Parts: sequence; C-alpha cells; structure tokens
Amino acid sequence: MKKKDTFIVIILGIITIAVIGFGFRYRQNKQAELMGTNSHSEINQSDNFDTRKNEQTEKKRANFLSAFDENRESNTVGDFLQYVNYAKGNSKIAFYGEAADQETWTVNTVHQLKNENGLPELETHYLSTLDSEVLTERLSELTEINPDVVFFHTPMPLYNYISWTEDGPVEKDNITDIISTYAEIKHALPNSLVVLVTPFPQAADPESEEEESWHQVDIDALLVRAEEYAIPVFNLHNEMMAYVTLNEMAIADLYENEELADVSQEVAKDIFLNVIKTTKVDTSTAFIIDGEPKKVEIEIESESSLESVEEVIEESEPVEIEEETEVEVWVPTPPASPSENTGGATESSTISSSSESSSSSGASSESVQSTEPVDEVESSSFSEDTE
Repeated sequence: MKKKDTFIVIILGIITIAVIGFGFRYRQNKQAELMGTNSHSEINQSDNFDTRKNEQTEKKRANFLSAFDENRESNTVGDFLQYVNYAKGNSKIAFYGEAADQETWTVNTVHQLKNENGLPELETHYLSTLDSEVLTERLSELTEINPDVVFFHTPMPLYNYISWTEDGPVEKDNITDIISTYAEIKHALPNSLVVLVTPFPQAADPESEEEESWHQVDIDALLVRAEEYAIPVFNLHNEMMAYVTLNEMAIADLYENEELADVSQEVAKDIFLNVIKTTKVDTSTAFIIDGEPKKVEIEIESESSLESVEEVIEESEPVEIEEETEVEVWVPTPPASPSENTGGATESSTISSSSESSSSSGASSESVQSTEPVDEVESSSFSEDTE
C-alpha cells in the first residue's frame, strides 16, 4: 500500500509541475501578446499624432501664405520673414550701411526675433560701410549673400548743409547719394525687401542739454524723398526722439563715451523689434512664391545733369535790348556848286532798326544830329577843290 501511495504522489507531483509549467508559459505568452498589442497601439497613436500635427502645420502654412499674398502691399517685415521661411525653409537678413558690425542692440533684436517669431534658422549678416569711401563699396558682398531682407542703415542725412572752408562756403547734400545707393541695392537684389533705417539722433555738442535733434530737418527731407519713390523706412531717429521727449531727457544722455549707453541699447532693441513687428510696408517688390515681384523704378538726375541744367538756365537769362539802335553809313556825293551846299544838306543814308512805335520826327532829328560832323568834313573838302 505504501508503494502505491508513493506512486500516486509522484504522479500527482508530476501533474502539478506540468500544470504549473503550462500556466507559466501561458502567462508569458499572454503577456507577450498584450505587450505586442500595446506597442502596436502606441505606434499607431504616435503615427496618428504626427499625421495630425503635420496636417495642422500644413493647413496653418497654407492659410498664412494665402492671407499674406492677398495683402502684400501692407505687411510687416516680421510677417515677410515668416512668409519666406514657410516657402524656403529658412530666411536671411543683412545689416548693411553706416552701422557698426554686431552692435549690441541689433544682435539682441535678432535673438529675440528668432524666439518670438519661430525663426530658429534665421541667418544674420553684418556689412558695415563705416570705413568705406562710398556706400556701395560692399555691394558685391551683399549680392553674394542674397539676403531676403536688407536693413540699409543710412548715414546722417545732410540737406542743404553749408560747410565753411578756406575757399568759402560749400553746400553738402547726401540725400541723393542715399536714394541712389538704395536704387543700386534694389537693382542688384530684385527679390530682397530693402528697408531704409535712419540713424539715432546725435547731440550737436556732447556738453549741451538740447532736447531737439539738430538733424530733424535733414531727416524730414530724407523721408519726403523716400516717400516720393515709395521706399519703406524704419524711422529709428524719430522713434528715439519720442522716447527722449517722453522721459524729458537730453540727447546726450543716450550716449556714453560716444556710444549708446547700456540703457539706450535696450531701448534701441525694443524700438527696432517693435517696428519690425508692427510697421506696415509694401512687400510686393520682394520675393513671391508664384510670380515675379513688382519692379522698383527710381530715376535720379545726376549732379552733372543738374549742373548742366543750371548752366542752360544761366545762359538763357534775358538780355536787355535797347528800343532803338541806329547804324549810319555815309554815302559820298558828287561835287556840287557852293549854292547847293549852302543849306547844309547832305545826302546820307541812315539805316535804322528803330521800332515802329518811334516817331518819325524824333528819328529824323537824331539822324541829323549824328550826321553833322560828316557835313562839316564834306563842306571843307569841297571848298578846297573849288579853289
């Protein structure tokens, strides 16, 4: 009986182990199956999320491009950079002209613009012409970069400025040079949006406490010329003057060691970023996805042509013409008897260019008076002959 019980126990133990092993394998298979199902579900959910995200991005892109193209004549530079970024995948800007390379306020503006407008791939280039003899000296470099937006920092404009030298007064006017340089930049970069950027106000005397810009007249003259040619302008000069006036400051307070102070750098950054985001300009003259940008035609008379016009005007000044001029020609007469010569009558011919309004009596009296010396010569010579 004991052997039988032992055998039964062994059999039951084997069955128990088999059941446990089967259950364990079944559990493992179920877990693997569940994990596979969850993984597949996660993949599908991830794919669906990416698909929905891409669809939303594409829809947002299409709506933005469509809205921008419908209103190209009045858009901000910030929106134009976003437009280019959607179309090309990146965008480029260049600071060109009379501004130092990588000034604090420009660098900070670009950094904040990247973050706030979602332009992480925005390329930035600096081409200063402060050490150049002419404004167009680095134009070839700018053309090679081919930026989407050019911020053309102008020199301080001079309008009918008189400079006294040893040789006397010399009139200076560089506004024409500024406009012609803009025209050359735009001609070289027809797909770029070129914006004039006026300089910040400068103090006439660092020790003075003036609150008005001594270049305001020149800035206004530049704005008038720019408006004539429909040139977009960021007027940083007047924006900074508004800040100076609001805070009851002197212009000299903006500077420290002839450079913008730290506080002024921050103000300049805020001003520039604000005009990029809010100032509406005509973007129809720049890059467009489908089609060609509108051409910019700026015709400026050269200084030589202006001088020639002035010379013509001077040469064509009215000349005073006498109302009556006479040219007298003496005609010799044949010998005559003394009796015929007694009356002092002399045959002479007077060619007169007098006007028709002159009286005949006045003309004849003047003619007689002018010919009396001739009569005396004729009489004396005739008497000698007769003797």
